[in-house]
Amino acid sequence: MKTDLTVLQNIIFPHSDICSESKLYFRADSGETYYSEMENVLYVKHKVSFDTYFNTFSVGKYKKYSRPLSLFLRLRVSGLFVLRIFGVRKENGCFVEKCIAKNHIALSQTGDFIAELDTHEEFSQLYFTLEGSGVLYSGSFEATAASTNPVNIAVVICTFKREKFLMRNHRQISAYLDNNRIFTTDNIHFYIVDNGKTLSGQEIESPYITLIPNGNTGGSGGFSRGYYEAATSGRNYTHILFMDDDIVLDCESIMRVYGLLRVRNDQYNGISVGGTMLRLSDHITQYEAGSYWDGKHLHSIGTGTDMTVRENVFEVPYYPQGNYNAWWFYCFPSDWNRKHGYPLPFFVKEDDIEYSLRCAEEIAIIGGIAVWHDDFEGKYNGFQEYYIKRNELIMTSVNDQKPYALFQVRKLILNVMKQVVFQRYFLADIVIRAYDDYLKGWEHFKNTDTELFNIELMNACQQLLNDHQLQEYYGVCFDRKKYEHSLSEPDNNKALILSLNGYLIPKCFYQADKDEFNVVDLAKCRYVNFYKHPKVLHYDVSRHKGFVTVQKRSQLFRYFFLLLGKSIKFLIQYPSVRKGYKEHLAELSDFRPHNRDYIEENDAT
Repeated sequence: MKTDLTVLQNIIFPHSDICSESKLYFRADSGETYYSEMENVLYVKHKVSFDTYFNTFSVGKYKKYSRPLSLFLRLRVSGLFVLRIFGVRKENGCFVEKCIAKNHIALSQTGDFIAELDTHEEFSQLYFTLEGSGVLYSGSFEATAASTNPVNIAVVICTFKREKFLMRNHRQISAYLDNNRIFTTDNIHFYIVDNGKTLSGQEIESPYITLIPNGNTGGSGGFSRGYYEAATSGRNYTHILFMDDDIVLDCESIMRVYGLLRVRNDQYNGISVGGTMLRLSDHITQYEAGSYWDGKHLHSIGTGTDMTVRENVFEVPYYPQGNYNAWWFYCFPSDWNRKHGYPLPFFVKEDDIEYSLRCAEEIAIIGGIAVWHDDFEGKYNGFQEYYIKRNELIMTSVNDQKPYALFQVRKLILNVMKQVVFQRYFLADIVIRAYDDYLKGWEHFKNTDTELFNIELMNACQQLLNDHQLQEYYGVCFDRKKYEHSLSEPDNNKALILSLNGYLIPKCFYQADKDEFNVVDLAKCRYVNFYKHPKVLHYDVSRHKGFVTVQKRSQLFRYFFLLLGKSIKFLIQYPSVRKGYKEHLAELSDFRPHNRDYIEENDAT
């Protein structure tokens, strides 16, 4: 029994290079209980509880997805303890906790204590407490099963000139693999697709890693290239794990995915496993635990939740079922390419949603399988407006999703007018181009050179200037007072609507700013920030860069007539164009490396 157990979940502790927020890992009722990172042990005095995000065990999820299991808790300890194991479930909207086992531990020297877990009652989660004095060296939830599945994972990471992030994860992954007896070169391999061609094989030389130089085909092209290389490697992978290059990763998440897949029930052979994203800005706030796309809007699950609060931890198994998971950490069966094709060549945006909608049978979200990532709200990349709009149109076409023409026309008008109000006329043109290119049909989309087109698209956007350039070219300087006012300025929706956000108001009634310009946040600006401001500095305080726009009233009428014609054209052509994307999905998703870099590599060999 002690040697034939399958590890499902290790007990983990905070680490300064990953996350140092102890309440995500354990709760101590005494300051005398502390974790020594140097020794990698927890010194316990009085009572410590593991009813935490990373160390509760989602027994309900395992009972659903796995074969019949006998569960055990293994602790490597020394000292005198009372071990209590609790089950948690939700009844009538409240969480009920029940002690299901109590054990006394007395070990003068370091040793293993194994407790069998009674899982006959229906619980969503299990956790344990230790009361006494001693040292906890390690722990794990383990299982015996009649048989286990072979699991062989190809981890695909797409990167573009992010050496700092990638090398940090590379060091941690390498150290984890060196110290872990479960993973070998036979059951895990990493494919790093270098879209920027800035990495050398010597930097990341490892028997666990294959480096693939690639053209800048975006996230979807890079992930597809890595998937293709894994699928044609002859290694017989059972699963593919897509993972962002700029996440902060605890390799235990990979271990937990591996453990779940090993004991999965045959009826869930098609299951995929999604990783939750926690905000890197504070480490404790959940950004998203899966999402649901309804054809019109994206509904993130569990957003904004503080995962140090135990009630929030207990709520995780009761989250609604999503239909997509982002590619910051997403594991799926390796045969998706044979059954459904590869991800569409979207470059960026919506590719992860579309591929999940097309392929996923059920996505498992297990508490404690998570990564940390920078927040998205404060980021600005104007050219991505094109990809969001075009790719969403294609996504709803190939997946037979509503909405249809009238909703899409309404979205076109609202998005263009938003950019007009924000004085970003170049983005209004980019949004219109996205709709125009969609109407050119599936063949145009398939034959587009994504690398060259992306360069063209970025050149069409207004470039960010530093403080010196802003002063030299536009005579403006960043004004902290104006910037902070724009963040807190109250909305005035009635005035904005009646005056088309100031476009219909004579300029003699505009703001009498001595500098004649307003300052707004580049990514978080709102309509009211442009109300009666003919000149605006759009500024990114983190990069100390921005650009200046000037209100052009003639553009309002230009876009009015332009949208009228575009809307009529869209309504007429949309049904047949939509049908074309759907009928030719197999051709669009038939990935073959055709970029110049791939041809040069193979010609050279």
